[in-house]
Amino acid sequence: MRESAIMRPESLQKTTTSRKHAAFVPTWLSPLLKIDSRVGQLEEWLCILMVAAMAIVVNLQIAARYVFDKPFIWPEEVSRLILIWMAFIGAAALIRRGGDIAVDTFVDMLPPGRRRAMLTIRDLVMIAVYSLVAWQGWGLAGNVAGMPLVATEWPTALLAWPVAVGGVLIVLHVLVRRASVWSGLPDRGQTPQDKT
Repeated sequence: MRESAIMRPESLQKTTTSRKHAAFVPTWLSPLLKIDSRVGQLEEWLCILMVAAMAIVVNLQIAARYVFDKPFIWPEEVSRLILIWMAFIGAAALIRRGGDIAVDTFVDMLPPGRRRAMLTIRDLVMIAVYSLVAWQGWGLAGNVAGMPLVATEWPTALLAWPVAVGGVLIVLHVLVRRASVWSGLPDRGQTPQDKT
C-alpha cells in the first residue's frame, strides 16, 4: 500500500502540483495566465500546421521537378515564408514553456536569492531586446510594404511581419512569466535547482 502512494504516475503529480498553485493565483493574474495559455496553444498549433504545410510544399516541388519535369516557381518562396514565420512563432512558444536558450553554468552556482535576481535581470533584458526587435520588425514591414515578392507577387512585408509578431509574443510571455514569479508562482524559466 505504501509503495503505491509513493509511486504515483507523473501525470497525477503534475495535476496535484498545478491544483496547489492554482489556489494561490491572484485574481488580477488569472486572466493574464489564461490569455498566455491560449496564445501559447495557438502558437503551438500554428507551428504544427506550418510544418505540415512546408512538407506539402517542398514535396510538391520535388514531385513537380523530378517526376513531372515541370517545376513550379513559387514553392521556394512559400517555403521560405513558412520557415520564417515558424521560426519566430516557434521561438515565442518555446520561451513560453521556459525553453530559453541560455548558458546558466554560473547562474546555477549562485545562492537562491541571487539566482532569482539574475533570472529577473534576464527577463528584463529579454523584454527590452524583443521590444526593440518588434519595433524594428514593424518599421521594416512598413518600409517594404509596397514591394512584391518575385514568384508569388505577395507583399514583401510578409517576410518582416514575423519579426514584429514574434517579438510581441515573446514580450507577452516574458511579462506574464515575471508577473507570475512576482506573485509567488514558480518560474517557468528556472533551472532545475530552482524548482526544488
